[in-house]
Amino acid sequence: MYWCAAVETNAFGEAVVEFALSDSVTSFRATADAYTADGVFGAGDTEIESRRPFYVEAKTPLETTAGDRVDLPVVLVNETEKAINAQFGVALSEGLRIGPAPRSVDVPAHSRKRVILKAQIEDKAGTAKLTISAGSGEYFDTVTREIAIKPLGFPIKANFGGLLEGEAVHAFEIPASLTEGGLTATAAVFPTPLGNLTAALEALIRDPYGCFEQTSSTNYPLVMAMQYFQSHTGVDPALVRQSKEKLASGYERLIGFECGQKGYEWFGEDPGHEALTAYGLLEFADMAQVHPVDPQMIERTKAWLLARRDGKGGFARNPKALDSFGGAPDEVTNAYIVWALASTGEKSISPELGATAQVALKSEDPYIIALAAGAMLEADRADQAAPLLKRLAEMQDKDGSVPGAKTSVTRSGGQSLLIETTSLAALAWLKDKQYAAQVEKAMRWICEACEGGRFGSTQSTVLALKAIIAYDMSRARPKAAGRLALTLDGELLETIDFGKDAEGALEFKNLAGKLLPGKHELKIAMEGGSPMPYAVEIEYFAETPANAEACPLRLEIEPASIQAAEGDPADIVVKLRNTKNEGLPMTLAIVGLPGGMEPRHDQLKERVKEGLFDFYEVNGRELALYWRSLAPNAEKEVSISCLAAVPGAYKGPASRVYLYYTPEEKQWVEGAKAEIEAKK
Repeated sequence: MYWCAAVETNAFGEAVVEFALSDSVTSFRATADAYTADGVFGAGDTEIESRRPFYVEAKTPLETTAGDRVDLPVVLVNETEKAINAQFGVALSEGLRIGPAPRSVDVPAHSRKRVILKAQIEDKAGTAKLTISAGSGEYFDTVTREIAIKPLGFPIKANFGGLLEGEAVHAFEIPASLTEGGLTATAAVFPTPLGNLTAALEALIRDPYGCFEQTSSTNYPLVMAMQYFQSHTGVDPALVRQSKEKLASGYERLIGFECGQKGYEWFGEDPGHEALTAYGLLEFADMAQVHPVDPQMIERTKAWLLARRDGKGGFARNPKALDSFGGAPDEVTNAYIVWALASTGEKSISPELGATAQVALKSEDPYIIALAAGAMLEADRADQAAPLLKRLAEMQDKDGSVPGAKTSVTRSGGQSLLIETTSLAALAWLKDKQYAAQVEKAMRWICEACEGGRFGSTQSTVLALKAIIAYDMSRARPKAAGRLALTLDGELLETIDFGKDAEGALEFKNLAGKLLPGKHELKIAMEGGSPMPYAVEIEYFAETPANAEACPLRLEIEPASIQAAEGDPADIVVKLRNTKNEGLPMTLAIVGLPGGMEPRHDQLKERVKEGLFDFYEVNGRELALYWRSLAPNAEKEVSISCLAAVPGAYKGPASRVYLYYTPEEKQWVEGAKAEIEAKK
């Protein structure tokens, strides 16, 4: 900002210079280097701080729960030479109530004066705004703070979906234990796969996404969307541009997970993991069709994977075998890697293709058979794929799903595993016209499996979307204009007219306000148009949790109630237990912290180094802790140090634990309470 090389001091070594500074409230560093006539050197520097003469500071919690009380610290700072009698005012939006506040505050010269505003959080989920104004004459300042308000209780979801032809009717019940201010409802119809992609992306990014596979799974829908844009006309240019920007950002994040010794791993640590690297290779190959991808990176990734061949038709395994991918059975991992390599055009895997086909012919597992069938078809081995496709057709259930898989490459289970297997089967059947009936049944079931935009876990969502896109490209029927109508308990709520060129999701807006405790019947009807997927999600908060009996994990949070003084540390102990006499794949515990409490990131990093957990991320008041795997009957205990940052009385969101690749099976723990006393 200022440079002068010809400053001459007086006999006492003093000189005066003048320069202009910006009006930013920040600090500046001034540095001087000097020498005397006889060659002696000297140097010095100082910091110049720019401050407003009078200003207001207010600290709010990151998030709150309906019913919390926030003792909001507001500080008035007077940097002038005179005392200021500051007029004080508070403006509120819906969702907040403030107790008595002073009309004026005396602030002495060169001092700070603190005022505590007692704010009550009302039963209205959303974002509340608080505006504080103070000052006198020429010295005046205004600050606005936003406070996120979350509902009280345990989140419970009801999801419906399917393929809309004519009309669809669903009956459901909202319990009387519904907590106030916590119900949301969405109903949408998807004229094209673009709507599915957008909804899935919005759903996926609401969950933690700190590792390579999670980042991939939030990025993959963008890849598929860009592929869709290239094969369809009339797409909004702004949407294309936005997708390109997000894809570029996601790509840069993804390549940051490459291991030092090559290959990819959940958190980028050596050694790389074979099946996870295969998943990354598959994504990068698809991405290269729509976005610049470093070809050398793809080649070295493929070379690393090929170097892991064991010479027996399979692949060597990561000796640590600590995570979900590494923990899958050999025949599952080998089939997945061969499928990924064949799908990316690799020609040098003839022994591995042969071995995979032989294993699949003897297997009773439809997941392995579907992977092998897909690999044979990608490698132009239709004769070897034929008996596998036929066996898959024999395994298909009446509802269109393909049950019977024991596990997947991510060691998923439940509904997520069923979606993965059915999607892989559909992708294979789509390459053989004689299985058109099986494809139709499978795609109808996949559409019905949609929950709030996503299809189970990240892995199953990506495979379901791949099947939807492939189905659209091979079986797309002419679109037609039409009208949608949403009816609740016989009352028409909303209609939507759409043209034959409609692309994005057609969303009904007026559902949530009509839902009260009790039994309901919801109907979506369509006049004209052509068959389209639809999805309905109703989320509400209740006093009791919906624990899944099949969840093999148990979580405890201690203490249930915290007493602390403002500025003091407070520990929260997380206890996790594997109830099974067998190892478990990637496990995720999400710990809900009371508002006003903030975790110490320096301590969390130390906990990772100590091996107490493998990774963490913080989203609002929620702290997500990852374990790559859990040993049989494993018990974990982690002490989390937090800072009592904002005084008040708070209740945190419900904590939960689940296997990352079986997210539908969770165990919940009531949110912890905290009473933080304001310092004097």
